[in-house]
Amino acid sequence: MARDLAASIAPAKTFQVEFVAAVQRWASGRFDHEYAESWPGFKARVLAALDEAVSCAAGKNLLVATSGGPIAVIVQALLDLSDGRTLDLNSMIANTSVTRVLYSSRRRSLAVFNNYSHLEAEDPALVTFR
Repeated sequence: MARDLAASIAPAKTFQVEFVAAVQRWASGRFDHEYAESWPGFKARVLAALDEAVSCAAGKNLLVATSGGPIAVIVQALLDLSDGRTLDLNSMIANTSVTRVLYSSRRRSLAVFNNYSHLEAEDPALVTFR
């Protein structure tokens, strides 16, 4: 893959196209036997981790650092989005962006999604997506 990307005229764009195709393939369910973890399994694991984190936080503020995939899955659950829309969200999540979930017991709400104003304030060139 590194060799193919290095040979590409636009490596970042080529990576993005290939990444999107790979994630769509994984989420399709048609190739679950080829993966160590299915898309539904991944979503269940992410949501179980959120439940555990909220439980351990005992109502206090909680900071979790993760990648775009788990963030997209959590937003999917909070907003009842389709898998297709969730994958679209995943591709627009900026590196080091802030997503804020408000919680109280079993109730969860999306308060902020994909905020990267901290980067833009410093230098807009810092905003990256992959």
